[in-house]
Amino acid sequence: MVASERKEAIMANCVIRPIPLAQMTIDKSMITYRMNFGQPFEQVVYVWYIEGSGEKILVDAGVSAEYLSEKRGLPTKQIQPLESGLDKIGLTPDDIDLVIITHLHSDHVAQARKFKKARFLVQKDELEFALNPHPTVAAQYPAEFFQSLDFEVIEGDMRISEDLSILKTPGHTPGGQSVSIKTAQGVAIISGICSTQENFEPPEPINKIMPVIPPGVFVNLFDVYDSLLRIKKMADIIIPIHEPKYVQINHIP
Repeated sequence: MVASERKEAIMANCVIRPIPLAQMTIDKSMITYRMNFGQPFEQVVYVWYIEGSGEKILVDAGVSAEYLSEKRGLPTKQIQPLESGLDKIGLTPDDIDLVIITHLHSDHVAQARKFKKARFLVQKDELEFALNPHPTVAAQYPAEFFQSLDFEVIEGDMRISEDLSILKTPGHTPGGQSVSIKTAQGVAIISGICSTQENFEPPEPINKIMPVIPPGVFVNLFDVYDSLLRIKKMADIIIPIHEPKYVQINHIP
């Protein structure tokens, strides 16, 4: 980041509020490509409220623990209902103006219809694929969660406001997108790729070979690697979208 951009970022007052909803147990190889087979990992599902950006903006729409447990067969514990998480920051679903959908996997969009007054921002490639998914991943795209939503369809990077931009970050899904937010401590990026801190900070000796670790779920391995690398290079603060530590964190920064 050049000095002028960093100065502008430092002047911004946006804050990201993590709202944890559910904690699911997965095999860690699902989050770290070809590594950690047989190791259980507690992955957290969030929605993220962006405070100070003008409109009332949420990143992702969340999912219930009941759906993940009963329909997807993933052992999942509920942390809190969506409405309770929003209530803690003084909001209801009807207050939300815009929901930025990082990608259309069920755990990121299942509760979208609760936001009755919101429009939903999605990449064109993502929506087209989700409406006609490949059979190998069709279970991840239940159409009832996103058909007939009030979509604002975009293609590629886009600036939403002075403090908020969309970055197209494909590879995990065809049209995944991440969210870049200017804060008082620099540019924070919510990774639209299902990831944890380890994906961006590989342990030794992996970090001698690769500066990032792709997730184990992807449609294009090379694209998802490049997207992770792009986020890592651009961000002062990286927010991996399934990182468990944010359960204990009320605001970023």
